[in-house]
Order: sequence, then C-alpha cells, then structure tokens
Amino acid sequence: MEPKTSETTTQSTNGGQPADAKVAVQLCSLTLDPDPVHDISTLMPGWKIVWNGKPTIDDNYAFIAFNAADKKYALVIRGSVFNGFQDWDTFANWILEDLNAITMVSWPYANTKKPLIAVGAYIAFTNLLYMEDSLGSGKSIGDYLLANATGSGKQLIITGHSLGGNIANVYTSYYVQKLKENNLSTSNVSLFTFAAPAPGNIDFAVDLDNKLPSAWHYENENDMVPKFPVFSGLLYTSNTFFPKTPDAHKITVTFNPKTITLNGPSLTLHDAYVAIAGIFAKNGYVQPIKNNYITFKTDLNPDLTDNSILDWLGQVAPQHGLDYYAGFLGVQLPVTAAQLTSAQAAI
Repeated sequence: MEPKTSETTTQSTNGGQPADAKVAVQLCSLTLDPDPVHDISTLMPGWKIVWNGKPTIDDNYAFIAFNAADKKYALVIRGSVFNGFQDWDTFANWILEDLNAITMVSWPYANTKKPLIAVGAYIAFTNLLYMEDSLGSGKSIGDYLLANATGSGKQLIITGHSLGGNIANVYTSYYVQKLKENNLSTSNVSLFTFAAPAPGNIDFAVDLDNKLPSAWHYENENDMVPKFPVFSGLLYTSNTFFPKTPDAHKITVTFNPKTITLNGPSLTLHDAYVAIAGIFAKNGYVQPIKNNYITFKTDLNPDLTDNSILDWLGQVAPQHGLDYYAGFLGVQLPVTAAQLTSAQAAI
C-alpha cells in the first residue's frame, strides 16, 4: 500500500524532493540483498559496487557504489538487522540495548562547544572507520572516497536507513571535517537519511547542519524509530495512534527486569514510553532540523485495531519499513519486500 502523504517540514508535496533522494532510498534496499555486488547491475542499471565492506563483529555493513555515466558515488550504510517486533520485551531490548544511547561520549569532529553522540553510534562509526574492503582495494572507506570521489564533476551521496541513517549522520560529520582539513570542496557531498534515530546532542546537530547544508532527513510520523532517543519524540510516541486504536493508554505491558527497572511489574504502554523518555531526558538528543527535515504521514492497517500489544506492534513494525519511505518519494524499491524479509532472515 502506497502511503498517503501530508505536508512536510520544508516541502508541500513529495514531488519536490531531490532526485538523489529517490536514488538513495533505492540503494538503501540493496544493503539487505543477499548478494548486492552481483545483483546491483540488474536491480539498478548503471550502478556498480566498487568497494564492499566485510561485515564487522557487530554486523555493521556498508558499500560504495559508482555510476560512471553520472560520475556519482554513493556510500550506503546498512542499519541493524530487523525481523519485526514480536513482543514488547524484544522492542524494549532493541530500544534500550541495541541502540546503546543511554551513555554519550565526546565527538571530536565538530566545531561546536560540547558535541556528544551515543556510545552505540560511536562504536558503529569506529566499525565503519576500520571496515575492510572485500573487493581488495586495501583502502578504508574514507581513503577510498578521498582518492576517488573528490574533484571536478564528481558527486557523493551518503545514505542509510534506520540505524544506518544514524551512522550516516555521524560518518558524514567526520568525512566533511576531513575534506575541510585537506582543503577539499564539500559542495559535491549530499546526505540522505531515512528513519534515523538522533545520534547526538544539539551541539552535534548544529555542527552537522552548519557544515553540510545539502542534507535531507526523512521521517514517517507513524515510525517510532526516528523519535528515539529524543525526549519530545518519545513523549509523542507515548500517544501514538491515540485516539485511534490500538490505544497506548489502554495497552498493558510487562517489563523484563533485566531491561529496565520501574515501579511495579506492569504498566500501560503510554506510561512505559514516558518512563523511557525520562531515562533519556538528561542526554539532550535532538535531530538535525535546520536543513530539510521532512516528515510525512502514512495510513494505518485497518485490520489491526485491538488494544493489544500484538496489534500495536503490528502497526509499528511496517511503519518503519523502507518501502513507506520509497512510497513517499514516489519510487519502487528494486529489492522487493519478500526479498528483504528473506535476506533479513538469512543474516
């Protein structure tokens, strides 16, 4: 089902979005293809993977693709492997543990006063920084891009979905800083993120906004993930679908005590989100919103209306899907939903 769109933060219709955003969302789907190096020429004619990362111990993965006709490179970063949320504990563990954002660390590649990013984002960035090329170039991602994606007429897209978008924000901050230090132009770099959680605090976000105006960030309003771990976003999420059904105020959930400690064994889903928001309140996470932070709305599944955690999660999981973002941009993904599901199960 193609999502129904509403007004966005900076654009009135999806027809006004950059052409490279449509390319970026399609390339993101290839990170979950079983063999993107082989399949990209068929799925996206004109593109070739020229640098292919070896997955890290934390299962981070990225590739660099090149379109010779357009002299365009793309660094595409995969997010966390996602098989859907089967129960609340799985969801809570993913939010509180896998994204690893309770603790923040200093970010050295910014010019603002006190830039901080999540520990999890820093670990993923480090994995990307030292990722090896399975195609044998012997170069890191940064070295390969500096050697090949700079110079007159060349363009570079950096993109990712979900946690991949989070990492794309962080890696772009680093890479643009390196370009500046080497007296190289940054005007050929553009950033596109889809459903990305916020990677850092306001000093990180302001620095990223200032150093790269050519950035677009896309958020489906019914998608829980890009609300994380922003305090106001988590409060918004506590009322998601209200007054529609399923209603978070009426759904009771039980927490695994190893995940989080709260007063009492169970509470409403609304109160659970408020509690999670309180955990992250002191961190001050914000999204980069100065440049093209674009939100849109999608329809809910009319068959999932019960006030139960299963129906609520059944609404949440698809809303995070990359196909909703592609639908907003008016393109089809080259990797189908069935292929994505199969690939995710195999990873």
